[in-house]
Amino acid sequence: MLNKNTLIGLVIVAMLAAAAYLATGAEINDAVPAADPGTADSTGCIYPKEYMQTHHMQVLADWKEHAAHEGPDAVMTTPDGRRFQKDLATCLGCHDNNRFFCFSCHNYANVKPNCWNCHISPQDLP
Repeated sequence: MLNKNTLIGLVIVAMLAAAAYLATGAEINDAVPAADPGTADSTGCIYPKEYMQTHHMQVLADWKEHAAHEGPDAVMTTPDGRRFQKDLATCLGCHDNNRFFCFSCHNYANVKPNCWNCHISPQDLP
């Protein structure tokens, strides 16, 4: 059986952990409205806007995997016959302002993707 001091210590640690968990971004995200990423030419996108809003990370992960193995042959053909190179540059062709388009939504969602650890941001080019 635990003694009284050990039990009190465990309760305090549990309360601190719960407070830290509850304080991580929930209040910030509720207070800040989602940014409007502006207008991009959605007529040329590979999938409908609603699908991309919820599945873009899976699309990017799939493209990354295919591009690593297939190289320049990594091409996607849409149901209407359009062909896209599976490359981040394809996305940046329409969504070139990643500081606003990507970062505003990721900041709102409190996520930290690692795309720019390897890729050069268009705003960082001379």
